[in-house]
Amino acid sequence: MSDMNEPSAALAHERFELLAKATHDAVWDWNLITDQVWWNEGFLDLFGYQPGTIKDGANFWITRIHPADRQRVHDSIYQTIRQGKTNWSDEYRFLKNDGSYAYVHDRGYTLFQDGQAVRMVGAMQDITQQVSEMARQQQAEQLKFITDSALTAIGLYSIIRDSQTGEVIDLRYELINQMAQRMTGRPADDLIGRTMLEVFPGIGLSGVWQQYKELAQTGVPLRYQNHYTYEGYDLWYEVQGVRHGDWIVLSFLDITELKKTQLQLESLNEELVRSNESLQQFAYIASHDLQEPLRKIQSFGDILKNNYADQLGSGIDHLERMQSAAGRMAVLIKDLLNFSRISTHHDTAKAVPLERVVERVLDDLALSIQEKQADVQVESLPTVSGDASQLQQLFQNLLSNALKFHQPAVPPHIRICSQLVTATELPATIKPSRQAPAYYRIRVSDNGIGFDEQYLGRIFQVFQRLHTRSQYAGTGIGLAICEKVVTNHGGAITATSTPGEGATFDVYLPATAQNA
Repeated sequence: MSDMNEPSAALAHERFELLAKATHDAVWDWNLITDQVWWNEGFLDLFGYQPGTIKDGANFWITRIHPADRQRVHDSIYQTIRQGKTNWSDEYRFLKNDGSYAYVHDRGYTLFQDGQAVRMVGAMQDITQQVSEMARQQQAEQLKFITDSALTAIGLYSIIRDSQTGEVIDLRYELINQMAQRMTGRPADDLIGRTMLEVFPGIGLSGVWQQYKELAQTGVPLRYQNHYTYEGYDLWYEVQGVRHGDWIVLSFLDITELKKTQLQLESLNEELVRSNESLQQFAYIASHDLQEPLRKIQSFGDILKNNYADQLGSGIDHLERMQSAAGRMAVLIKDLLNFSRISTHHDTAKAVPLERVVERVLDDLALSIQEKQADVQVESLPTVSGDASQLQQLFQNLLSNALKFHQPAVPPHIRICSQLVTATELPATIKPSRQAPAYYRIRVSDNGIGFDEQYLGRIFQVFQRLHTRSQYAGTGIGLAICEKVVTNHGGAITATSTPGEGATFDVYLPATAQNA
């Protein structure tokens, strides 16, 4: 500018001032030597400052930059000057006179004289509206992303009212997400701007409309399940709705597959009930129709043996075999009856002290315990929720087996103990039939003949025996009854053993909060 003559310099200055008045931007002129800053009237209009409140110097500008932006802007403009660059620009928040902040786009041009920066001129443009619009657009895009990512169909509807009565007569689609398009099989363009009853007239026929209408009229939040079978649809969905002013939002969760599965389970449960009824009928047949002929066979066998033993001669051996087989059959029918009753009969659960249950079992087995000179140790046992009679059968079978499968010439030693374990401490192989935070592990161990653990999967099955009938009497149903009882009580049972070193049976039963 030093090369310009005076008239040209004056003309240039006049043009600069005219441009500064004509623009809506805040124009500034900063003397880098004296640190004086000149502002145009646009600065006063944009930010609401009065002429007398503006102090000279760059500090007035710097201190009004938002604290979060201040250091960054300060460093960038002074770096431009130090590096001898001509152009500078930045965006930041600038304090207005009313205490609010405006978003500004600021740009400057550096003038140099003899290689030294002596002056910088520039202009601040208020971009608050553009930033707000961009923020709203970004929020709208984020909201659209969220709604389109949802697994529920979401729709925004405007409420249509009768112009005379004000009664709600329809809902107009204003916005739907991707899931709504997939669920209905219709693109957004086919729904936006149209009304619900126009697109889906079946809603008015199904009675669902009354619930939407009540939501629109009262504003009471809505939640229910519906089965929609109009316009070729066969959908089960859960609806939730809220109203805000003259708008309502409805979300639809497709539960069709879940509902079909539920209906299938209900059908299977009904079949299971019928099957249980058949088993109960079988139990009656087993207890009456099958046992009665056996009693007659045994009775007539006794008569033949007592009154005609001499005439039978060697045939008496066949008679005794027949009676023995009939006796085994009677025991088998009795065990089957017990098993079927456990499978179909569930009493109301009550608090059952296991120590009392075991006492009754030991009393029933007192003669066998005395004959075998068995030592039975019973430690402290918990109280559980269940069926006392079934739990008695459980311990009856476990203790009977411990007495039965003892080693020859070695008195049985049986120990019953209990320990509380959390669900996370359960062995990986234990899968209780009911989830619980904690379980009681009831352990019944003995010093008997034991068994090979490769047969562990068989011992809890009906009619499975590891020994011949001539070695050990029994029907092979006892442990199957044990497993059924434990399953009925929400637990699990397993065993560990080594042949010749005894066996240990672990019963896991859910621990109730009041008993744990």
